[in-house]
Amino acid sequence: MLSNYKLETTKLGKTELTVTRFGAGGHFTNGPVAHDDIPRRVAELNHLLDLGVTYFDVQWEPEEIATAEIMKTRKDEFSVAWPLHGVTKLGGEITEKYILDYCNEHRLRFGIQHVDILLWVALELYENTKEKVMDVVCSAFNTLKSQGFCDYLGFSCHKSPEMAKYAITETDAFDVMMVPYCALHPAAGRGLLELAKEKGIGTVGMKPFGGGDGFFNAVWSGKVKHPDVKEWFHSERTYEAAIRWVMMDKNLDCTVPAAHSIEQIDQLFNAIQKPFSDEDKDILFRMKNVMNETDMELQMKGPAGKPGNWD
Repeated sequence: MLSNYKLETTKLGKTELTVTRFGAGGHFTNGPVAHDDIPRRVAELNHLLDLGVTYFDVQWEPEEIATAEIMKTRKDEFSVAWPLHGVTKLGGEITEKYILDYCNEHRLRFGIQHVDILLWVALELYENTKEKVMDVVCSAFNTLKSQGFCDYLGFSCHKSPEMAKYAITETDAFDVMMVPYCALHPAAGRGLLELAKEKGIGTVGMKPFGGGDGFFNAVWSGKVKHPDVKEWFHSERTYEAAIRWVMMDKNLDCTVPAAHSIEQIDQLFNAIQKPFSDEDKDILFRMKNVMNETDMELQMKGPAGKPGNWD
């Protein structure tokens, strides 16, 4: 499906990047219709580009392989946030050599020469190590920037809204912030996105459906045994309501849903062409109530934060 519909675009904070507010996330290997077929993912990414999507978030090796493939021929059509893993895990033991070696290894392994944003994945900063870690990361980033590998430094924060706020208020290092932002977990909308925008930091909302193990997917799969959600078994309707809810927030530059098939991509693409409705509001209200009444394990899980962190 190709369309004449023009996606809404915006500047990503104070960067020189103009991106579509509807972007594309990684993690196509989990959630509904998950797969690990690289050629299929390449076709999905090409389809997203054909629809006019211009912002891709990359997370793990399958996404890196697929994204690197389309970067060979179509990189001038999109901006990409490339992952920097391991910094948080290493903590105060982080070294500049680790970051430079990591990025150089990615250059060689995936055949990429330049990415727009180097994205520090799962940022955490703590009192006893924060100064050393930030000094190391900033020094490595400046070296990589001077070498032409990346233009901007960003972070994703799964820990808590407070951790993300700390990063953008206590440091001047970041150009882009990516945080969970979902109708069922809306904490980022309570001042955090607005604060980032005021500081000129680009805002990207991840996990608009709560993540691969989140409540939306549990409802879709029939895992939630509650009469108020039975009608949404294998239904895209809840996802449509959620993506329209997210897109309403003008403090959010871009959202990156993890679509897992061309059919899913087209469903979301069609969904954002319609305004958020009273029916959407009712669906999300009912979902929230059921989520609160059922097993808390069905809420956002894993590194995205324990239930409550992003409520």
